[in-house]
Amino acid sequence: MIMVQSTFQLLSKGKSTVIDLMKNMVQLSLAEPGCISYEYFEGITDTNQVILLQEWENAESLQDHYQTEHMDDFLAELGQYLESPVVTRSYVSPEERAVAAKMNEDEAKPEQTIH
Repeated sequence: MIMVQSTFQLLSKGKSTVIDLMKNMVQLSLAEPGCISYEYFEGITDTNQVILLQEWENAESLQDHYQTEHMDDFLAELGQYLESPVVTRSYVSPEERAVAAKMNEDEAKPEQTIH
């Protein structure tokens, strides 16, 4: 399993538009194969800060997500509403690391890029 945490610092202007974009991303992403969970959370002390927590079964599912049309559309719209660049961190479960290591040993497929 892979968990990704992204932090968005939004401009006050247009925030409701971004929230609508994010709600749409939740629906579309949850319908993707390999998506375990996908949810945004608004800050309590800084309501213009939004955190995305997403969980994926494996790196392949996550990479497929990054290639979707709805991801392209979301990113194309998002930039105009950001105060600063999105900060993203990925966390890989020990099981997924073991699978990736085995795949690399067998050279069954190229190493996955995790964003």
